[in-house]
Amino acid sequence: MDYKRMDTKSLNQLLLNRIGELQQQGLVDDYFRQCHSLKEDNGPLFFVELIPVFLADVRKVVKEMVKAIDQPLVDFNQMYVHCIKLKGSAACIGACRLRNACTYLRQAIDDKSRDRCHLALNDIKQEYKNLQNPLDSIVKLEQEIVTREASKS
Repeated sequence: MDYKRMDTKSLNQLLLNRIGELQQQGLVDDYFRQCHSLKEDNGPLFFVELIPVFLADVRKVVKEMVKAIDQPLVDFNQMYVHCIKLKGSAACIGACRLRNACTYLRQAIDDKSRDRCHLALNDIKQEYKNLQNPLDSIVKLEQEIVTREASKS
């Protein structure tokens, strides 16, 4: 979408609408909207920087979990630590389906089931894929808004 032709007010409304769509799809919950509103207290770049860091952390933690589960002897304690980190990150940003997928992984870890851990990790990867493009789109939109607001100053 070409944001150059839209005014800042329309861009802000589009951003709020996109966040609402993600909520309606169940990908994010109200915490996501609250994270967006935190930029008022933490500076205009807060939200623009938060999302890429979150996505990078998810990729890193999932990669570590895949490596751990593929070992001949699975360290379920290590898996648990990774799972809690990922679930906490997802909860803090409002990525509710990803958070829920971590709950299933936690149950598989508690049961020390390698097969169920693999299935749960596949669910986590899928939820990440479901989030990645919409969140990247939101970052681009937010960057355009921040750039325009900065040029007004």
